[in-house]
Amino acid sequence: MLRSLFTCLACLFLVVSAAAGPGHDHGDHGSEPVTASTDHPRLESVGSELELVAIADGHKLTIYLDRSATNEPVSNAAIEVSGDGFAPLRAKSTLPGVYEIEADWLESPGTKALIFTVTAGQTIDLLNGTLDVHGPEAKAEAKPLPLTDLLKRPDVLGAIVAMTALGFVLAFAFRPRRSREETEAADSPATQTNVEPLALRDAAEIILVVLLAGFLLATPALAGPGHDHGGGGDDSATAQEAGDAPRKMPDGTVFVPKPTQRLLQVRTLPATEATAARTRELMGTVVPDPAAFGQVQAPMDGRIEMGERGISYPGQNVEGGETLAVLSPTIPLADLGTMQQLRAEVEGKLVIAQQKLARLTKIADVIAQRDIEDTKAEVNALREQKRVLAPKDVEKIPLKAPVSGIISVANVRAGQVVSARDSLFEIVDPAKLWIEGIGSDAHGDGDIVVAEATDTERHRIKLEYNGRSPTLRQQARPFLFRVSDSHSGLAIGARVRVIVQTDGRAKGIIVPDSAVVKGTNGLAQVWVKTSPERFRAHPVRTAQLDSARTLILAGVENGDRIVVGAAELINQIR
Repeated sequence: MLRSLFTCLACLFLVVSAAAGPGHDHGDHGSEPVTASTDHPRLESVGSELELVAIADGHKLTIYLDRSATNEPVSNAAIEVSGDGFAPLRAKSTLPGVYEIEADWLESPGTKALIFTVTAGQTIDLLNGTLDVHGPEAKAEAKPLPLTDLLKRPDVLGAIVAMTALGFVLAFAFRPRRSREETEAADSPATQTNVEPLALRDAAEIILVVLLAGFLLATPALAGPGHDHGGGGDDSATAQEAGDAPRKMPDGTVFVPKPTQRLLQVRTLPATEATAARTRELMGTVVPDPAAFGQVQAPMDGRIEMGERGISYPGQNVEGGETLAVLSPTIPLADLGTMQQLRAEVEGKLVIAQQKLARLTKIADVIAQRDIEDTKAEVNALREQKRVLAPKDVEKIPLKAPVSGIISVANVRAGQVVSARDSLFEIVDPAKLWIEGIGSDAHGDGDIVVAEATDTERHRIKLEYNGRSPTLRQQARPFLFRVSDSHSGLAIGARVRVIVQTDGRAKGIIVPDSAVVKGTNGLAQVWVKTSPERFRAHPVRTAQLDSARTLILAGVENGDRIVVGAAELINQIR
Protein backbone atom coordinates (compact mmCIF):
# COMPACT_ATOMS: atom_id res chain seq x y z
CA MET A 1 0.00 0.00 0.00
CA LEU A 2 2.79 2.37 0.92
CA ARG A 3 4.70 1.56 -2.29
CA SER A 4 1.62 2.37 -4.36
CA LEU A 5 1.39 5.70 -2.56
CA PHE A 6 5.00 6.55 -3.42
CA THR A 7 4.38 5.53 -7.04
CA CYS A 8 1.43 7.87 -7.33
CA LEU A 9 3.39 10.73 -5.72
CA ALA A 10 6.26 10.23 -8.22
CA CYS A 11 3.86 10.28 -11.19
CA LEU A 12 2.17 13.41 -9.81
CA PHE A 13 5.57 15.10 -9.42
CA LEU A 14 6.48 14.42 -13.07
CA VAL A 15 3.16 15.69 -14.36
CA VAL A 16 3.38 18.90 -12.29
CA SER A 17 6.96 19.53 -13.47
CA ALA A 18 6.01 19.09 -17.13
CA ALA A 19 2.98 21.34 -16.87
CA ALA A 20 4.75 24.12 -14.95
CA GLY A 21 4.15 27.69 -16.11
CA PRO A 22 6.55 30.17 -17.68
CA GLY A 23 9.95 30.53 -16.13
CA HIS A 24 10.83 26.84 -15.83
CA ASP A 25 13.31 26.85 -18.65
CA HIS A 26 15.62 23.91 -19.29
CA GLY A 27 17.43 25.49 -22.18
CA ASP A 28 19.40 28.66 -22.92
CA HIS A 29 16.90 30.64 -24.96
CA GLY A 30 14.98 32.47 -22.20
CA SER A 31 11.23 32.82 -21.98
CA GLU A 32 10.61 34.56 -25.34
CA PRO A 33 8.41 32.74 -27.84
CA VAL A 34 10.08 31.28 -30.92
CA THR A 35 9.02 32.91 -34.19
CA ALA A 36 9.25 31.56 -37.69
CA SER A 37 10.89 34.55 -39.41
CA THR A 38 11.38 38.29 -39.25
CA ASP A 39 11.20 38.95 -43.00
CA HIS A 40 8.76 41.67 -44.00
CA PRO A 41 5.97 40.59 -46.35
CA ARG A 42 7.16 41.25 -49.89
CA LEU A 43 5.89 41.00 -53.43
CA GLU A 44 7.92 40.65 -56.65
CA SER A 45 6.70 41.25 -60.18
CA VAL A 46 8.65 41.42 -63.45
CA GLY A 47 7.31 42.87 -66.68
CA SER A 48 8.71 43.29 -70.16
CA GLU A 49 10.74 46.39 -69.25
CA LEU A 50 10.16 47.04 -65.56
CA GLU A 51 10.41 45.07 -62.36
CA LEU A 52 8.85 45.88 -59.03
CA VAL A 53 9.40 44.85 -55.42
CA ALA A 54 6.86 45.87 -52.76
CA ILE A 55 7.67 45.47 -49.06
CA ALA A 56 5.03 45.88 -46.35
CA ASP A 57 5.93 47.28 -42.94
CA GLY A 58 2.94 47.98 -40.73
CA HIS A 59 0.51 50.22 -42.57
CA LYS A 60 3.17 51.35 -45.11
CA LEU A 61 3.95 49.68 -48.46
CA THR A 62 7.34 50.61 -49.96
CA ILE A 63 7.67 50.05 -53.72
CA TYR A 64 11.03 49.74 -55.52
CA LEU A 65 10.81 50.22 -59.30
CA ASP A 66 13.76 49.34 -61.59
CA ARG A 67 14.56 48.62 -65.20
CA SER A 68 14.52 44.83 -65.51
CA ALA A 69 17.42 44.79 -67.99
CA THR A 70 19.88 47.08 -66.20
CA ASN A 71 18.52 47.24 -62.62
CA GLU A 72 18.57 51.04 -62.79
CA PRO A 73 16.04 52.82 -60.55
CA VAL A 74 13.11 54.39 -62.39
CA SER A 75 12.37 57.89 -61.15
CA ASN A 76 9.40 60.19 -61.76
CA ALA A 77 7.03 57.30 -62.46
CA ALA A 78 3.31 57.21 -61.72
CA ILE A 79 2.22 54.08 -59.82
CA GLU A 80 -1.39 53.26 -59.01
CA VAL A 81 -2.12 50.34 -56.66
CA SER A 82 -5.49 48.59 -56.80
CA GLY A 83 -7.02 45.40 -55.43
CA ASP A 84 -10.18 43.82 -54.05
CA GLY A 85 -11.73 45.50 -51.07
CA PHE A 86 -10.13 48.96 -51.31
CA ALA A 87 -10.10 51.95 -53.61
CA PRO A 88 -7.10 52.51 -55.94
CA LEU A 89 -4.23 54.35 -54.29
CA ARG A 90 -1.55 56.47 -55.92
CA ALA A 91 2.01 56.00 -54.65
CA LYS A 92 4.15 59.01 -53.86
CA SER A 93 7.87 59.22 -54.65
CA THR A 94 10.23 59.50 -51.69
CA LEU A 95 13.63 58.70 -53.27
CA PRO A 96 14.79 58.00 -56.84
CA GLY A 97 13.04 54.76 -57.76
CA VAL A 98 11.32 54.43 -54.34
CA TYR A 99 7.58 54.98 -53.83
CA GLU A 100 5.26 54.58 -50.82
CA ILE A 101 1.59 54.21 -50.01
CA GLU A 102 -0.10 54.09 -46.61
CA ALA A 103 -3.24 52.03 -45.97
CA ASP A 104 -4.88 50.45 -42.96
CA TRP A 105 -5.68 47.23 -44.83
CA LEU A 106 -1.94 46.41 -44.86
CA GLU A 107 -2.11 45.62 -41.15
CA SER A 108 -4.88 43.03 -41.49
CA PRO A 109 -3.52 39.49 -42.02
CA GLY A 110 -4.27 37.60 -45.20
CA THR A 111 -3.36 37.15 -48.84
CA LYS A 112 -3.92 40.24 -50.96
CA ALA A 113 -3.85 40.28 -54.77
CA LEU A 114 -2.51 43.65 -55.93
CA ILE A 115 -2.30 45.26 -59.37
CA PHE A 116 0.25 47.98 -60.08
CA THR A 117 -0.33 50.28 -63.05
CA VAL A 118 3.04 51.91 -63.83
CA THR A 119 3.62 54.82 -66.19
CA ALA A 120 7.27 55.79 -66.66
CA GLY A 121 7.75 58.19 -69.57
CA GLN A 122 6.73 56.36 -72.75
CA THR A 123 6.62 53.01 -70.91
CA ILE A 124 3.31 51.77 -69.54
CA ASP A 125 3.29 48.43 -67.77
CA LEU A 126 0.78 46.43 -65.74
CA LEU A 127 2.39 44.45 -62.91
CA ASN A 128 0.60 42.21 -60.44
CA GLY A 129 1.37 39.93 -57.57
CA THR A 130 0.20 38.50 -54.27
CA LEU A 131 1.17 40.00 -50.93
CA ASP A 132 0.94 37.60 -47.98
CA VAL A 133 0.59 39.71 -44.83
CA HIS A 134 1.62 37.74 -41.76
CA GLY A 135 -0.67 37.51 -38.75
CA PRO A 136 0.49 37.70 -35.14
CA GLU A 137 3.65 35.72 -34.83
CA ALA A 138 2.63 32.32 -33.56
CA LYS A 139 4.71 30.23 -31.33
CA ALA A 140 6.43 27.38 -33.00
CA GLU A 141 4.95 24.01 -32.21
CA ALA A 142 7.43 21.45 -31.00
CA LYS A 143 7.01 17.98 -32.41
CA PRO A 144 7.31 14.96 -30.13
CA LEU A 145 10.49 13.02 -30.53
CA PRO A 146 10.19 9.44 -31.79
CA LEU A 147 10.94 6.81 -29.18
CA THR A 148 14.05 5.65 -31.08
CA ASP A 149 15.48 9.17 -31.16
CA LEU A 150 14.52 9.69 -27.55
CA LEU A 151 16.43 6.61 -26.39
CA LYS A 152 19.55 7.87 -28.21
CA ARG A 153 19.74 10.98 -26.05
CA PRO A 154 22.22 10.61 -23.16
CA ASP A 155 20.17 12.76 -20.82
CA VAL A 156 17.05 10.61 -21.36
CA LEU A 157 18.97 7.37 -20.85
CA GLY A 158 20.51 8.75 -17.66
CA ALA A 159 17.10 9.83 -16.39
CA ILE A 160 15.60 6.37 -17.07
CA VAL A 161 18.44 4.62 -15.24
CA ALA A 162 18.26 7.03 -12.31
CA MET A 163 14.49 6.69 -11.96
CA THR A 164 14.66 2.91 -12.21
CA ALA A 165 17.26 2.79 -9.44
CA LEU A 166 15.20 5.22 -7.37
CA GLY A 167 12.12 3.03 -7.77
CA PHE A 168 13.93 -0.04 -6.53
CA VAL A 169 15.43 1.87 -3.58
CA LEU A 170 12.03 3.21 -2.56
CA ALA A 171 10.43 -0.21 -2.92
CA PHE A 172 12.96 -1.88 -0.62
CA ALA A 173 13.48 1.01 1.81
CA PHE A 174 9.82 1.41 2.72
CA ARG A 175 8.69 -2.21 2.74
CA PRO A 176 6.91 -3.21 6.10
CA ARG A 177 8.93 -5.16 8.61
CA ARG A 178 7.40 -8.58 9.31
CA SER A 179 7.31 -10.41 12.63
CA ARG A 180 8.73 -13.88 13.21
CA GLU A 181 5.28 -15.39 13.00
CA GLU A 182 4.61 -13.58 9.70
CA THR A 183 7.94 -14.79 8.33
CA GLU A 184 7.16 -18.40 9.24
CA ALA A 185 3.72 -17.98 7.77
CA ALA A 186 5.22 -16.53 4.58
CA ASP A 187 7.45 -19.58 4.23
CA SER A 188 4.47 -21.90 4.28
CA PRO A 189 3.30 -23.30 0.91
CA ALA A 190 -0.05 -21.57 1.25
CA THR A 191 1.50 -18.11 1.47
CA GLN A 192 4.19 -18.52 -1.19
CA THR A 193 1.53 -18.61 -3.89
CA ASN A 194 0.93 -14.82 -3.38
CA VAL A 195 4.56 -13.68 -3.72
CA GLU A 196 4.73 -13.72 -7.49
CA PRO A 197 1.72 -11.43 -8.08
CA LEU A 198 3.14 -8.88 -5.60
CA ALA A 199 6.54 -8.85 -7.36
CA LEU A 200 4.90 -8.38 -10.76
CA ARG A 201 2.81 -5.53 -9.42
CA ASP A 202 5.87 -3.74 -8.02
CA ALA A 203 7.70 -4.13 -11.32
CA ALA A 204 4.70 -2.83 -13.23
CA GLU A 205 4.55 0.27 -11.04
CA ILE A 206 8.25 1.01 -11.64
CA ILE A 207 7.92 0.49 -15.41
CA LEU A 208 4.90 2.81 -15.41
CA VAL A 209 6.96 5.57 -13.79
CA VAL A 210 9.80 5.13 -16.34
CA LEU A 211 7.49 5.16 -19.36
CA LEU A 212 5.65 8.21 -18.06
CA ALA A 213 8.93 10.09 -17.61
CA GLY A 214 10.08 9.20 -21.11
CA PHE A 215 6.77 10.26 -22.60
CA LEU A 216 6.92 13.66 -20.86
CA LEU A 217 10.53 14.25 -21.94
CA ALA A 218 9.68 13.40 -25.54
CA THR A 219 6.70 15.78 -25.65
CA PRO A 220 7.92 19.34 -25.04
CA ALA A 221 4.64 20.68 -26.44
CA LEU A 222 2.98 19.78 -23.12
CA ALA A 223 5.22 22.25 -21.33
CA GLY A 224 4.36 25.91 -21.17
CA PRO A 225 6.44 28.72 -22.63
CA GLY A 226 10.02 28.54 -21.46
CA HIS A 227 10.09 24.73 -21.13
CA ASP A 228 12.41 24.15 -24.02
CA HIS A 229 14.79 21.23 -23.65
CA GLY A 230 17.13 22.27 -26.45
CA GLY A 231 17.12 21.45 -30.16
CA GLY A 232 15.66 24.21 -32.32
CA GLY A 233 16.83 27.33 -30.56
CA ASP A 234 19.76 27.91 -32.92
CA ASP A 235 17.63 27.68 -36.06
CA SER A 236 15.10 30.15 -34.67
CA ALA A 237 17.83 32.56 -33.66
CA THR A 238 19.30 32.38 -37.14
CA ALA A 239 15.93 33.16 -38.70
CA GLN A 240 15.42 36.11 -36.39
CA GLU A 241 18.86 37.54 -37.07
CA ALA A 242 18.63 37.10 -40.86
CA GLY A 243 15.44 39.02 -41.54
CA ASP A 244 15.85 41.34 -44.55
CA ALA A 245 19.67 41.27 -44.44
CA PRO A 246 21.69 40.06 -47.47
CA ARG A 247 22.60 36.40 -47.10
CA LYS A 248 23.45 33.26 -48.97
CA MET A 249 20.57 30.84 -49.35
CA PRO A 250 20.74 27.03 -48.99
CA ASP A 251 20.30 26.56 -52.76
CA GLY A 252 23.48 28.56 -53.46
CA THR A 253 21.80 31.79 -54.54
CA VAL A 254 22.39 35.09 -52.78
CA PHE A 255 19.48 37.12 -51.46
CA VAL A 256 20.11 40.86 -51.80
CA PRO A 257 17.08 42.99 -50.81
CA LYS A 258 16.29 46.04 -52.89
CA PRO A 259 17.35 48.56 -50.21
CA THR A 260 20.78 46.96 -50.15
CA GLN A 261 20.95 46.94 -53.96
CA ARG A 262 20.39 50.69 -53.93
CA LEU A 263 23.24 51.19 -51.44
CA LEU A 264 25.63 48.99 -53.45
CA GLN A 265 24.45 50.43 -56.81
CA VAL A 266 23.94 47.01 -58.34
CA ARG A 267 23.72 47.15 -62.15
CA THR A 268 23.13 44.40 -64.70
CA LEU A 269 23.65 43.93 -68.43
CA PRO A 270 21.71 41.50 -70.66
CA ALA A 271 24.05 38.95 -72.21
CA THR A 272 24.30 39.34 -75.98
CA GLU A 273 26.62 37.26 -78.10
CA ALA A 274 29.00 39.26 -80.28
CA THR A 275 32.07 38.72 -82.45
CA ALA A 276 35.35 40.29 -81.35
CA ALA A 277 39.02 40.11 -82.20
CA ARG A 278 41.08 37.38 -80.63
CA THR A 279 43.39 38.63 -77.93
CA ARG A 280 46.09 37.40 -75.65
CA GLU A 281 47.67 38.80 -72.56
CA LEU A 282 51.37 39.49 -72.02
CA MET A 283 53.26 40.42 -68.88
CA GLY A 284 55.03 43.69 -69.64
CA THR A 285 57.73 45.84 -68.08
CA VAL A 286 58.31 49.54 -68.73
CA VAL A 287 61.81 50.19 -70.10
CA PRO A 288 63.44 53.42 -71.37
CA ASP A 289 63.71 54.26 -75.05
CA PRO A 290 67.27 53.32 -76.09
CA ALA A 291 67.60 56.57 -78.03
CA ALA A 292 66.69 58.68 -74.98
CA PHE A 293 68.61 56.81 -72.29
CA GLY A 294 72.17 57.50 -71.16
CA GLN A 295 74.63 56.42 -68.49
CA VAL A 296 77.58 58.23 -66.96
CA GLN A 297 80.45 56.00 -65.82
CA ALA A 298 83.76 56.81 -64.13
CA PRO A 299 86.55 56.80 -66.75
CA MET A 300 89.17 56.07 -64.11
CA ASP A 301 89.66 55.73 -60.37
CA GLY A 302 89.14 58.96 -58.52
CA ARG A 303 87.25 61.00 -55.97
CA ILE A 304 83.97 62.83 -56.56
CA GLU A 305 84.04 66.58 -56.11
CA MET A 306 81.36 69.20 -56.52
CA GLY A 307 81.29 71.35 -59.61
CA GLU A 308 79.97 74.86 -60.02
CA ARG A 309 76.34 73.69 -59.66
CA GLY A 310 77.12 71.16 -56.98
CA ILE A 311 76.33 67.47 -57.47
CA SER A 312 73.26 66.53 -59.52
CA TYR A 313 70.45 64.53 -57.89
CA PRO A 314 67.60 62.23 -59.06
CA GLY A 315 64.67 64.06 -60.61
CA GLN A 316 66.79 66.97 -61.86
CA ASN A 317 66.28 68.09 -65.45
CA VAL A 318 69.56 68.25 -67.35
CA GLU A 319 70.63 69.08 -70.88
CA GLY A 320 73.03 67.06 -73.00
CA GLY A 321 76.65 68.10 -72.28
CA GLU A 322 75.87 69.61 -68.88
CA THR A 323 78.41 68.85 -66.09
CA LEU A 324 76.88 66.63 -63.41
CA ALA A 325 79.92 66.25 -61.11
CA VAL A 326 83.72 66.46 -61.13
CA LEU A 327 86.13 63.52 -60.83
CA SER A 328 89.56 64.05 -59.29
CA PRO A 329 91.77 61.15 -60.48
CA THR A 330 93.86 59.16 -58.03
CA ILE A 331 97.10 57.32 -59.00
CA PRO A 332 98.34 54.20 -57.20
CA LEU A 333 101.73 54.47 -55.40
CA ALA A 334 103.48 52.07 -57.79
CA ASP A 335 102.33 54.03 -60.82
CA LEU A 336 103.22 57.27 -59.09
CA GLY A 337 106.83 56.11 -58.60
CA THR A 338 107.16 55.08 -62.23
CA MET A 339 105.85 58.43 -63.38
CA GLN A 340 108.25 60.30 -61.12
CA GLN A 341 111.12 58.32 -62.64
CA LEU A 342 110.00 59.13 -66.17
CA ARG A 343 109.52 62.75 -65.25
CA ALA A 344 113.06 62.93 -63.92
CA GLU A 345 114.44 61.36 -67.11
CA VAL A 346 112.53 63.78 -69.27
CA GLU A 347 113.70 66.75 -67.22
CA GLY A 348 117.35 65.59 -67.58
CA LYS A 349 117.05 65.17 -71.34
CA LEU A 350 115.38 68.57 -71.56
CA VAL A 351 118.28 70.27 -69.77
CA ILE A 352 120.80 68.60 -72.09
CA ALA A 353 118.82 69.57 -75.17
CA GLN A 354 118.52 73.19 -74.02
CA GLN A 355 122.29 73.42 -73.40
CA LYS A 356 123.00 71.93 -76.83
CA LEU A 357 120.65 74.44 -78.46
CA ALA A 358 122.45 77.32 -76.68
CA ARG A 359 125.87 76.19 -77.97
CA LEU A 360 124.64 75.72 -81.52
CA THR A 361 123.06 79.12 -81.47
CA LYS A 362 126.47 80.74 -80.65
CA ILE A 363 128.19 79.11 -83.62
CA ALA A 364 125.31 79.43 -86.00
CA ASP A 365 127.59 80.96 -88.64
CA VAL A 366 129.81 77.91 -88.94
CA ILE A 367 127.24 75.04 -88.64
CA ALA A 368 124.31 73.99 -90.69
CA GLN A 369 120.94 75.54 -89.93
CA ARG A 370 119.38 72.06 -89.98
CA ASP A 371 121.18 71.03 -86.79
CA ILE A 372 119.84 74.05 -84.95
CA GLU A 373 116.23 73.34 -86.06
CA ASP A 374 116.48 69.64 -85.07
CA THR A 375 117.67 70.62 -81.60
CA LYS A 376 114.79 73.10 -81.22
CA ALA A 377 112.31 70.37 -82.16
CA GLU A 378 113.86 68.03 -79.60
CA VAL A 379 113.55 70.69 -76.89
CA ASN A 380 109.87 71.29 -77.68
CA ALA A 381 109.10 67.54 -77.57
CA LEU A 382 110.78 67.13 -74.20
CA ARG A 383 108.86 70.11 -72.81
CA GLU A 384 105.56 68.49 -73.92
CA GLN A 385 106.53 65.19 -72.28
CA LYS A 386 107.29 67.07 -69.08
CA ARG A 387 103.86 68.71 -69.17
CA VAL A 388 102.14 65.36 -69.69
CA LEU A 389 104.07 63.76 -66.87
CA ALA A 390 103.31 66.60 -64.48
CA PRO A 391 101.45 65.54 -61.22
CA LYS A 392 97.74 64.79 -61.94
CA ASP A 393 96.41 65.73 -58.51
CA VAL A 394 95.43 69.14 -59.76
CA GLU A 395 93.67 67.95 -62.95
CA LYS A 396 89.85 67.52 -62.73
CA ILE A 397 87.67 65.46 -65.08
CA PRO A 398 84.11 66.83 -65.63
CA LEU A 399 81.36 64.16 -65.78
CA LYS A 400 78.87 65.35 -68.41
CA ALA A 401 75.32 64.24 -69.36
CA PRO A 402 75.27 62.31 -72.66
CA VAL A 403 71.56 63.08 -73.39
CA SER A 404 68.87 65.48 -72.27
CA GLY A 405 66.25 64.31 -69.81
CA ILE A 406 65.74 63.63 -66.11
CA ILE A 407 68.27 62.00 -63.82
CA SER A 408 66.74 58.70 -62.69
CA VAL A 409 69.74 57.28 -60.79
CA ALA A 410 72.54 59.17 -59.03
CA ASN A 411 75.04 57.00 -57.16
CA VAL A 412 77.45 59.77 -56.11
CA ARG A 413 78.27 61.69 -52.96
CA ALA A 414 80.78 64.44 -52.34
CA GLY A 415 84.15 62.91 -51.46
CA GLN A 416 83.12 59.45 -52.64
CA VAL A 417 85.92 57.32 -54.08
CA VAL A 418 84.86 55.51 -57.25
CA SER A 419 86.48 52.95 -59.51
CA ALA A 420 86.74 52.90 -63.26
CA ARG A 421 83.51 51.86 -65.06
CA ASP A 422 81.32 52.46 -62.00
CA SER A 423 77.82 53.62 -63.07
CA LEU A 424 77.34 57.04 -61.53
CA PHE A 425 74.30 58.56 -63.29
CA GLU A 426 71.39 57.37 -65.44
CA ILE A 427 69.38 59.83 -67.50
CA VAL A 428 66.04 59.09 -69.17
CA ASP A 429 63.39 61.00 -71.06
CA PRO A 430 60.00 60.16 -69.40
CA ALA A 431 58.17 61.14 -72.56
CA LYS A 432 59.94 58.41 -74.54
CA LEU A 433 59.29 54.97 -73.03
CA TRP A 434 59.00 51.43 -74.31
CA ILE A 435 57.27 48.34 -72.94
CA GLU A 436 58.78 44.90 -73.16
CA GLY A 437 56.17 42.13 -73.13
CA ILE A 438 56.96 38.47 -72.47
CA GLY A 439 54.85 35.94 -74.35
CA SER A 440 54.98 32.61 -76.14
CA ASP A 441 55.65 32.04 -79.83
CA ALA A 442 51.95 31.61 -80.58
CA HIS A 443 51.93 34.47 -83.14
CA GLY A 444 54.21 35.84 -85.73
CA ASP A 445 55.02 39.53 -85.97
CA GLY A 446 52.38 40.16 -88.60
CA ASP A 447 49.48 38.89 -86.47
CA ILE A 448 49.43 41.85 -84.07
CA VAL A 449 46.84 44.46 -85.04
CA VAL A 450 46.29 46.55 -81.90
CA ALA A 451 48.10 46.62 -78.58
CA GLU A 452 47.48 48.48 -75.34
CA ALA A 453 48.51 48.17 -71.72
CA THR A 454 47.10 48.88 -68.27
CA ASP A 455 49.04 49.62 -65.11
CA THR A 456 48.10 48.92 -61.49
CA GLU A 457 45.94 52.07 -61.40
CA ARG A 458 44.05 50.86 -64.50
CA HIS A 459 45.33 53.64 -66.77
CA ARG A 460 44.96 52.75 -70.45
CA ILE A 461 48.23 53.09 -72.37
CA LYS A 462 48.26 53.00 -76.17
CA LEU A 463 51.15 51.09 -77.72
CA GLU A 464 52.83 50.85 -81.10
CA TYR A 465 54.31 47.50 -82.03
CA ASN A 466 58.04 47.70 -82.79
CA GLY A 467 59.04 44.07 -83.21
CA ARG A 468 60.30 41.00 -81.39
CA SER A 469 63.71 40.24 -80.01
CA PRO A 470 65.43 37.17 -81.48
CA THR A 471 66.96 36.37 -78.07
CA LEU A 472 65.07 34.31 -75.51
CA ARG A 473 64.32 35.92 -72.18
CA GLN A 474 62.49 33.94 -69.48
CA GLN A 475 62.21 31.15 -72.07
CA ALA A 476 60.30 33.44 -74.46
CA ARG A 477 61.00 36.03 -77.12
CA PRO A 478 60.00 39.46 -75.82
CA PHE A 479 57.71 41.79 -77.75
CA LEU A 480 58.78 45.43 -77.95
CA PHE A 481 56.21 48.25 -77.98
CA ARG A 482 56.59 52.00 -78.11
CA VAL A 483 54.40 53.98 -75.69
CA SER A 484 52.48 56.46 -77.81
CA ASP A 485 50.27 57.94 -75.08
CA SER A 486 51.95 57.96 -71.68
CA HIS A 487 51.02 59.59 -68.36
CA SER A 488 53.06 61.11 -65.56
CA GLY A 489 52.58 58.16 -63.20
CA LEU A 490 54.19 55.60 -65.53
CA ALA A 491 57.57 54.63 -64.06
CA ILE A 492 60.45 52.69 -65.52
CA GLY A 493 60.50 49.13 -64.22
CA ALA A 494 56.73 49.10 -63.49
CA ARG A 495 54.79 45.92 -64.27
CA VAL A 496 51.93 46.35 -66.72
CA ARG A 497 49.44 44.07 -68.45
CA VAL A 498 49.70 44.14 -72.23
CA ILE A 499 46.66 43.13 -74.31
CA VAL A 500 47.49 42.19 -77.90
CA GLN A 501 44.75 41.89 -80.52
CA THR A 502 45.33 39.67 -83.52
CA ASP A 503 43.57 39.38 -86.85
CA GLY A 504 41.55 36.31 -85.70
CA ARG A 505 37.91 36.44 -84.58
CA ALA A 506 36.10 34.89 -81.59
CA LYS A 507 32.46 34.74 -80.45
CA GLY A 508 31.39 35.51 -76.92
CA ILE A 509 29.68 37.96 -74.57
CA ILE A 510 31.45 41.26 -73.95
CA VAL A 511 31.31 42.53 -70.34
CA PRO A 512 33.36 45.02 -68.29
CA ASP A 513 36.26 43.66 -66.28
CA SER A 514 34.36 44.44 -63.07
CA ALA A 515 31.77 41.76 -63.90
CA VAL A 516 34.26 38.86 -63.63
CA VAL A 517 35.26 37.91 -60.07
CA LYS A 518 37.09 35.04 -58.41
CA GLY A 519 35.05 32.35 -56.70
CA THR A 520 36.01 30.50 -53.52
CA ASN A 521 37.63 27.82 -55.70
CA GLY A 522 39.79 30.40 -57.46
CA LEU A 523 37.95 30.11 -60.80
CA ALA A 524 36.48 33.03 -62.70
CA GLN A 525 32.74 33.53 -62.30
CA VAL A 526 30.00 36.08 -62.91
CA TRP A 527 26.80 36.77 -60.97
CA VAL A 528 23.53 36.43 -62.87
CA LYS A 529 20.31 38.02 -61.62
CA THR A 530 17.60 35.34 -61.51
CA SER A 531 14.86 37.40 -59.84
CA PRO A 532 14.53 40.97 -58.55
CA GLU A 533 16.29 40.02 -55.30
CA ARG A 534 18.14 36.77 -56.11
CA PHE A 535 21.55 36.27 -57.74
CA ARG A 536 23.37 33.08 -58.75
CA ALA A 537 27.07 32.54 -59.51
CA HIS A 538 28.02 31.07 -62.92
CA PRO A 539 31.58 29.79 -63.57
CA VAL A 540 32.83 31.14 -66.91
CA ARG A 541 35.70 30.80 -69.37
CA THR A 542 37.03 34.19 -70.42
CA ALA A 543 39.56 35.93 -72.63
CA GLN A 544 40.79 39.48 -72.17
CA LEU A 545 39.41 41.72 -74.91
CA ASP A 546 41.20 44.95 -74.04
CA SER A 547 42.29 46.84 -70.95
CA ALA A 548 38.70 47.41 -69.74
CA ARG A 549 36.59 44.61 -71.26
CA THR A 550 36.46 40.82 -71.03
CA LEU A 551 35.06 38.33 -73.53
CA ILE A 552 33.06 35.49 -71.92
CA LEU A 553 33.53 32.43 -74.11
CA ALA A 554 31.34 29.97 -72.14
CA GLY A 555 29.26 29.79 -68.95
CA VAL A 556 26.29 32.10 -69.59
CA GLU A 557 23.40 32.16 -72.04
CA ASN A 558 21.97 34.90 -74.21
CA GLY A 559 19.52 37.01 -72.21
CA ASP A 560 21.08 36.34 -68.80
CA ARG A 561 21.26 39.50 -66.73
CA ILE A 562 24.93 39.67 -65.74
CA VAL A 563 25.89 41.87 -62.79
CA VAL A 564 28.38 44.49 -64.02
CA GLY A 565 28.21 46.86 -61.04
CA ALA A 566 28.98 45.77 -57.45
CA ALA A 567 29.71 42.18 -58.49
CA GLU A 568 32.69 42.05 -56.15
CA LEU A 569 30.50 43.14 -53.21
CA ILE A 570 27.86 40.49 -53.97
CA ASN A 571 30.68 37.94 -54.21
CA GLN A 572 31.58 38.65 -50.57
CA ILE A 573 28.11 37.94 -49.14
CA ARG A 574 28.08 34.79 -47.04
